[in-house]
Amino acid sequence: MTRHGHPATHYLKPGEMLLSRVPSLITTVLGSCISITMHHKPTGLSIICHAVMPVREESRNKREDGKDIFQFVDSSIEWMVSQYEKTHIRPSALEVKMFGGAAMFSTGDSAVIDIGVGKRNIETALEILGSHAIELKAWNMGGNQGRKLIFNTLTGDVLTRFITKAAVYREIDSRGKK
Repeated sequence: MTRHGHPATHYLKPGEMLLSRVPSLITTVLGSCISITMHHKPTGLSIICHAVMPVREESRNKREDGKDIFQFVDSSIEWMVSQYEKTHIRPSALEVKMFGGAAMFSTGDSAVIDIGVGKRNIETALEILGSHAIELKAWNMGGNQGRKLIFNTLTGDVLTRFITKAAVYREIDSRGKK
């Protein structure tokens, strides 16, 4: 909470993760990337990721120091689950939601070319979540439109709306120029 009693606000960029124990509103914009939110109602411990690519081990550009783990769906989810396990919170006690994974890449004539990044992000996330016996409470995935999300860490609610590709790029560009 801010000193005026309003929740803190944050913008989550691609490849970032945010863990919060205080009421916050976290906004992000997705195309082929995915966001997973995890919320533990009794403690208020909430985490959101904005993962770009599916599998870290398959990346030719992975960093040896491990500082890129939040870029990837698999390592992001493993990190999120580990944070709850450190506080003895079972994955089955979490409210988990997933968003994004659109086919966003196109040619100049505006025809969508699905190179499979969004689909592979979704498949990887479902596989990793399944390996931890985590079921999704809500999701909005796939398609060919971007999404804007607002995650309320106090309640675990996620507001989402579709946006055009041009709006996705404008939003990301304006946030990157801070």
